[in-house]
Amino acid sequence: MAHLFNYSGAPWLTQKWVREVQKAVFSDITPYGGYMGDEDQGLMGSLSALMAMGLFEERGGCAEKPVYEITTPIFNKIIIHLNNDYYRGKDFVIETKNNTPENIYIQSAMLNGKPLNNCWFYHQEIVNGGNLILDLGSTPNKEWGVAIPPPSMSDMK
Repeated sequence: MAHLFNYSGAPWLTQKWVREVQKAVFSDITPYGGYMGDEDQGLMGSLSALMAMGLFEERGGCAEKPVYEITTPIFNKIIIHLNNDYYRGKDFVIETKNNTPENIYIQSAMLNGKPLNNCWFYHQEIVNGGNLILDLGSTPNKEWGVAIPPPSMSDMK
């Protein structure tokens, strides 16, 4: 549950531990490696894909207003093509700057050309299409993403 650090005001620890989980659990995806005891009908595979993209949805999309938490993608650029039968946007693009194996910490973020100071955003941002740009570095930025934690069950009335 590396993503729970986002809720406690330490998103840099989420970024660190997500990378550690990726290395320990998902780095040897072969019939002889990968997630031990994998009897999950593909759920761990989708978790691996989301972690590699730098996204996670703690409540599995079951919230009235789902949110995605942000960690550092392992890719320089990700394009999520949206089906226009269901969504108004065409693509949601995630880009990284300074993406190296050592640069696992988000220094700053821009969502659709505006600074994003939260370590999360609403699902609606993806389905509308747009662009998320993450500037990465090798040391934690303990000022980024801490002002407003992701909405949680305790926020619900």
